[in-house]
Amino acid sequence: MPFYPYKAFMDDAFPFKIDIKNNEVLSGSIPHSHEYFQICYVMKGTCLHKVNGKTATLIKGDLFSIPPNFEHQIELIPNKHTEIAHIDFMPFLLDHSLQGLTDMTSFVDFAFIQPFVALNDRLLPKLNLSHEVQLDTERLIAEMIRELQERKDGFTLIIKLNLQKLLVVAGREYAAYVEKTTENKHVQANRKYFEKALDFIKLNYNSELHLQEVASKAAMSPTYFSTMFKILKGRSFVEYVNDIRLEEAMKLLKETDERIEDISYLTGFNHMSHFHRTFKKATNLTPAEYRKLSHVE
Repeated sequence: MPFYPYKAFMDDAFPFKIDIKNNEVLSGSIPHSHEYFQICYVMKGTCLHKVNGKTATLIKGDLFSIPPNFEHQIELIPNKHTEIAHIDFMPFLLDHSLQGLTDMTSFVDFAFIQPFVALNDRLLPKLNLSHEVQLDTERLIAEMIRELQERKDGFTLIIKLNLQKLLVVAGREYAAYVEKTTENKHVQANRKYFEKALDFIKLNYNSELHLQEVASKAAMSPTYFSTMFKILKGRSFVEYVNDIRLEEAMKLLKETDERIEDISYLTGFNHMSHFHRTFKKATNLTPAEYRKLSHVE
């Protein structure tokens, strides 16, 4: 299965791309995944969207998200014309704004949880927008296309603002949608699995943790869990675990007289060299230096 890296299609300095693809382009679609995040909106016509052996019929006004490392395929219907806006971007494009978005439960459910549920249930990852929101979405898409083509001063700011607005609107629309369906219970259940995985890390940070084991607590594949984790928490799985361990190590160094070697093992660092290296990188101090400074009145 082809995997498309973002640098093959986007400027590294501004990793964003938007296209409206028609039958001529979509006819070559095959099952694939990509490194970047993708939002798709059906501008005209109808086609099929295949995800993990399931097929959804797309119509005008449908919006769906494709997270990184998520396999999917668009398939045309004979004698049916289709136009789909593809909005591709790397999450770091939005910088700190993405953290604000990931604080929105409705956005997280639409962008990450709901597509994942589609892999494991009867649900399919799409949302049909209300007429008013369709008009707003099409205006935002048109403006992003125009700004990217004209590239006037400040075009990147306008594109990012419009992209953020589109993602917020999608989250709100999804929240309104799930209130009227049984989909909400499936999405909530899978969100709780992810939260259980976080709780498992916090309770077992001082043990040897493996990505595959923790991902299983979230009922996700290691690849999808790792991708989702980094976007939602702003850090990789390993960085997150190390941060928890370091926080506890600093507390023990400051509040107890435990030997530094013992603190290393108590907080899950099984090798002193790894503990020292990780501690120094995070604080610019050795554990001994940190303890001495923390005891200075």
